[in-house]
Amino acid sequence: MMRRCTTCHEEDVIAWVLDDPDADAARKLAERMAACPVCRERAVEYRILHLSAENLRDGRVIRWRRFGSPFGAMRVAASTGGLVALSWQDEGDDAFVAGLEHRYPSTPVVRDTDRLDPAEEQLTEYFGRLRARFDLFVDLAGLGDFQQAVLDAASGLEFGETVTYTEIARRIGRPKASRAVGNALGRNPIPIIVPCHRVVRTDRTLGGYTGGLRYKRALLDIEGRTDLLRSHGQTEMPLA
Repeated sequence: MMRRCTTCHEEDVIAWVLDDPDADAARKLAERMAACPVCRERAVEYRILHLSAENLRDGRVIRWRRFGSPFGAMRVAASTGGLVALSWQDEGDDAFVAGLEHRYPSTPVVRDTDRLDPAEEQLTEYFGRLRARFDLFVDLAGLGDFQQAVLDAASGLEFGETVTYTEIARRIGRPKASRAVGNALGRNPIPIIVPCHRVVRTDRTLGGYTGGLRYKRALLDIEGRTDLLRSHGQTEMPLA
């Protein structure tokens, strides 16, 4: 059973947490609370709830949503700085959220049905061949310096443009690190938006892609790169 205090009313404790009482009332309330461990305990609980609410209001959270796409259920997440994750793997909502909570252990992860509208809208337009450029911020904070450099270089690739892993390595000043570049791109947390699908092997074969090459083929098909798809016996994959 919750302990209660007969000296301080619940609304008085809440007002104290919110800094609402006038100076004289606040002084008297502080004196009563100093003598009442029950009120102090309740005040701490309310302060924690208040700070959590402020965090949510001010946007210090990771927001995510799920929507349909030609690749199946797609999930996207963003911090206040920009997109941090995009996935269409068969992992389910719980696994996606768990991955975000692991990456951001001190930040609330909340489902949002409004603020990620631009991401869904622009991706839908891209899949419908109605958009060639994304006007979305990405947040690569927390990734290693090398991976950030690789993803920054990939972000500069234009619609339909392709370069090799070796070229990306050269652009970041690590000309012998093409294999490491491939590994960094394979861990890209924001595929499509950061277009790692535009990076191919030196022999113009596609190389690898997270989740399977059929997605890379589909993305290159959207961007009109049928020359790559038809080389080496590779075929394009039509979108559903």
